[in-house]
Amino acid sequence: MPRKTFNYFDQFPPPLEARKLNILLVEDDEPDAYLIGRALKSNPRVGEVVVADNGFMALEMLDISWVTPDLAIVDLNMPRKDGFALLRDFAAREGRHFPSVILTSSAAKLDSLEAMICGAVEFITKPDSPQKLAAALDRVIYNAL
Repeated sequence: MPRKTFNYFDQFPPPLEARKLNILLVEDDEPDAYLIGRALKSNPRVGEVVVADNGFMALEMLDISWVTPDLAIVDLNMPRKDGFALLRDFAAREGRHFPSVILTSSAAKLDSLEAMICGAVEFITKPDSPQKLAAALDRVIYNAL
């Protein structure tokens, strides 16, 4: 019977840069969610994109392990639980943490400042074209992870 060899490096997961990323997209506007999802899928580092249409759904998905994100992309203006409250909830959770980025139609400096205080690693105002959106998301994926 052949002898099984032991490779020390087999017991460690591949580095984040070498594997596909799971992204949690929290966006209540269906056309925006479609465009953002499409832009994300064009990035070769992106694996699964799971969409929650509000903050409560995003938290529930995390609670039941529906998604284990490497990155969350969150809209600010959503019904029931806005992006600020969701960022605070992400920060207060026990266990694995992940970077969160705000992607919103707001260009207000106060919104940007509050998002960073709540835990966002980046604040992006939604670009006006699909190409600019894809470029902004590519930059976020490269910088945030």
